[in-house]
Amino acid sequence: MKQNILRVIAALPGVPMLLIAMGLIVQPEQAVGNLSMPLLEGAALSTQLGDMTSFFLCTGIFIFMGAIKSAPRWLYAGAALLIVTAFARTLAWLIHGADLSVEPIAVEVVSTIWLVTCGQIMSRSTD
Repeated sequence: MKQNILRVIAALPGVPMLLIAMGLIVQPEQAVGNLSMPLLEGAALSTQLGDMTSFFLCTGIFIFMGAIKSAPRWLYAGAALLIVTAFARTLAWLIHGADLSVEPIAVEVVSTIWLVTCGQIMSRSTD
């Protein structure tokens, strides 16, 4: 029973990832608007939707795979994508003059800690 509760808790950060990915597929203008972005045009639109859908879909799938299979390595894969995103956002602010996106960075860092912690607990309970 405790393992099932842990699996549900581990899966939680994957839910918004998959919802955002679905939004990018079915309502891209609204989805990118929710992420404080304009919808681009032409080849830039292809890159924007392709890269963003891939990121959110893969991150969500990794998290759910880790949760469903009680496989920490998949949770760590999702965590790695999130922490690198937080790092890149911070670099964009430090180096390129982007606005400091405190809320998204905080969500990414907290989600990373959440996933790594769940992965560590799973590792201990399956040994």
